[in-house]
Amino acid sequence: MTTRSSRYRARVLLLALILAALSATVPTGSVPALDLDSLDSGDLRVIEDVSRWVERNDLSEAPSVRDEIRRRNTGFEVFRSFHDREDRHAYVSSLPFGDMIRRASSRYGVDSLLLAAVIEIESSFDPQAVSRRGAVGLMQVLPTTAGLAAEVLTEPAANIDRGAEYLQLLLKRFDGDLELALAAYNAGPTNVRRYGGVPPFAETQTYVEKVLRLYVRHHRAVWQASEEADLLLGGVEGARQAV
Repeated sequence: MTTRSSRYRARVLLLALILAALSATVPTGSVPALDLDSLDSGDLRVIEDVSRWVERNDLSEAPSVRDEIRRRNTGFEVFRSFHDREDRHAYVSSLPFGDMIRRASSRYGVDSLLLAAVIEIESSFDPQAVSRRGAVGLMQVLPTTAGLAAEVLTEPAANIDRGAEYLQLLLKRFDGDLELALAAYNAGPTNVRRYGGVPPFAETQTYVEKVLRLYVRHHRAVWQASEEADLLLGGVEGARQAV
């Protein structure tokens, strides 16, 4: 698991790259490279990894996104946290039930893009969805888990609120591990503890992969709508050419 200090260093380096590009007086479309003397091989690898997450438009040919996240974890953590707040808010607001997702995200401290991914995979944004097991609504919340009647859980705001609260609990229980929290959301925390990881259930394995794949796509969409993406990719290309 990536340490907080390494994630912080990676974010500082990435910010330095973007600020260098913003402050430079260079022709339009040209972005200067960072001073390579200030970077070690680990720094460059992290910046390259972030650029790969931003740059890849199609994950259909990629190996498991879960494996990619494990392999490039520091870069992934920076990729999913380094957004302008307004860009993120605008993107989430463009999604179905976006304002409700944003409110629940703010209330429980769960990434709004993660909530959106869970909702889409769970219910395809259908507030009336009901599973064979009796899970209800946008986030497929069980009435017994939520302590609310099924009729109440078909109301989008109540459903998103309870689903976000439960996802926050699972993220805390599993120390912020996205894979384990999502697996627990699908199969229950008891099964995650029993198997010491994502349970070997085909449904759960597929569910975790689908949510993470969509989560990455949401983050990429926010990046690619921002000025920072062009600056990052241009700066990385400049660094490659300078080597």
